[in-house]
Amino acid sequence: MFGQLGEMKKMYDKYKKLQEALKNVIIRAKDNTENPIVVVEISGEMKIKKVEIVDESVLSSEHKTKLEQAIQTAFEKGQSKAQEIATEKTKDILGFDPSQMAGMLGGWSGGMPNIPGLS
Repeated sequence: MFGQLGEMKKMYDKYKKLQEALKNVIIRAKDNTENPIVVVEISGEMKIKKVEIVDESVLSSEHKTKLEQAIQTAFEKGQSKAQEIATEKTKDILGFDPSQMAGMLGGWSGGMPNIPGLS
C-alpha cells in the first residue's frame, strides 16, 4: 500500500513540474501576412497572455474582417505550437507521449475506460 502511495507522490510531483514548466513557456505567434497585423502570446498552458495589434491601419470598420482573420490565424498558430511544446515537455518530464494516452487506456475515446470490475 505504501509503495503505491510513493508512486502516486512521484507522479504528482512530476505533474507539478510539468505544470510549472508549461506556465513559464510563452509562444509568440503572428498571422500569415507578409507584414504581421497581429501578434498573440500564448503560454504553454494554452492561456492567452497578450494580443497585440501591430498594424493599426486595420482599426477601422472596413478592415474588421481582415483583423478578425488575423487574430484567428495568429491564435491557431500559437495554439498549435503550444500543443507541440506541451507534448514534448510531457514526454521529457512524465516519460510518455500524451497522444498515446488512448492506447494506454485501452482505446479510450472520451467515455469511461473499460476497467475490469467497474462495469
